[in-house]
Amino acid sequence: MSILIIYTTKHGTVEKSVNLLREKFSNVNTVNVLKDKVPGLSDYSTVIIGGSIYMGRVQKELKSYLETHLETLLSKKVGLFLCAGHPDQSVIAEEFNQAFPQSLIDQAVAKEVFGYELDFAKMNMLERFIIKKVHKVKESQFNLDETKITHFANKLR
Repeated sequence: MSILIIYTTKHGTVEKSVNLLREKFSNVNTVNVLKDKVPGLSDYSTVIIGGSIYMGRVQKELKSYLETHLETLLSKKVGLFLCAGHPDQSVIAEEFNQAFPQSLIDQAVAKEVFGYELDFAKMNMLERFIIKKVHKVKESQFNLDETKITHFANKLR
């Protein structure tokens, strides 16, 4: 079984999740669509797609890739994940539904939100200001759930 993980990351939380996922499988390739050219999908039986929620939305480059390659993705075994955090679970559910095409969500074997990290050391001054004011967070928070990552990987086996 060959696996391709396609992802975007702003501050590294998704990449950390991808590296944890990679440990759960053999024969895995990873591609950050913000930096790398995505290979053709014909060599992969499983495609995992992940992104993060930034200012309420997933990265536009990931959305664009999904729209362009939706038909091919629908012919694969697919897993979808986000790194996101909000105290209201209905907001997280809405963000997930906006991040991925509904047909892909319906077809996905595994779907999960792994949690989030707010690492002030990786944010610019404006980002820190917004997080402090809007979310009332005064210091970095690290809430990535490795149990969810393991459960997600097991669904794709």
